[in-house]
Amino acid sequence: MLDDKRKKKITSFIEKNEHDALINFLNSLKTKHAGTPTTDIKRFSIKELIKNISDIEDLKKREKTFFDLGKKYCSRIEPVSKELGISIIWLGYKHNKAETKNILLKIADDDNWEVREYAAGAFINILKNNPELHKAMLSWIKHKSENVRRTVVFSALAYKEDATNLNKAFELLEPLLSDSSIYVKKNLGPFILGSHFGSWYPEDTMKQLKKWLKLKSEHAKWNIAMAFNNNFGNIYPEKALEILSELLKDLRKEESKVVRRAVVSTLRHLNKRYSKLIQEFIKKEQIAI
Repeated sequence: MLDDKRKKKITSFIEKNEHDALINFLNSLKTKHAGTPTTDIKRFSIKELIKNISDIEDLKKREKTFFDLGKKYCSRIEPVSKELGISIIWLGYKHNKAETKNILLKIADDDNWEVREYAAGAFINILKNNPELHKAMLSWIKHKSENVRRTVVFSALAYKEDATNLNKAFELLEPLLSDSSIYVKKNLGPFILGSHFGSWYPEDTMKQLKKWLKLKSEHAKWNIAMAFNNNFGNIYPEKALEILSELLKDLRKEESKVVRRAVVSTLRHLNKRYSKLIQEFIKKEQIAI
């Protein structure tokens, strides 16, 4: 828990540039559940680090400082150190582009799931502020690690607040729709595609989903069905059923347990809120849920 005493201690370490002491202190606050301090403590530490380094007037020196400290923290073994490091190194990307990208990939593939969450945030921020990295993200879609590919899924959120660049977000997501990794899929269809883009841009997302119905991959169809297994489906049940109906047509032509499970799962989800609508649908489509 973040209290005034801890705030003062964290701020003191940062103002005195006692960077190792900061990590040692934060590591002493780690919880048994995650092996790192609570989120509020980490967010405060990151905010204060960025604030402190941002006071450096010279741009090149400021970028170098972000890079150097980020690299140092990412090279330590403590998960909290990697989380802080990856959260600031992207601000020093222009100081050393090649090494920053290598460190991003390394931390995105870390063994600790919490560290990977912070890497996802860094991917979003670095792409949002450096659009030229779109090509790099496209190349990382083919990375051998499912952890990295899953982090690329999150990078699409760099375009979430810019409707004019939705096509770039969908360009990143489309190849990943066919990824067979469960870790990638769980974060793509139901989460990034449905909960985020579906909720923010329902018409654009719906239009894109209809285009993707032409994809042959059963994993792509799984993602399409699961895009409504969340608040997107809760708000737009009719849109969900329109897509699910098309997927059921495909299933009549070619059976897929992967796709059928996704369709049934989404129908069960929608049935909790729209029982009458769903019961009528399953009767018409002759599908059991």
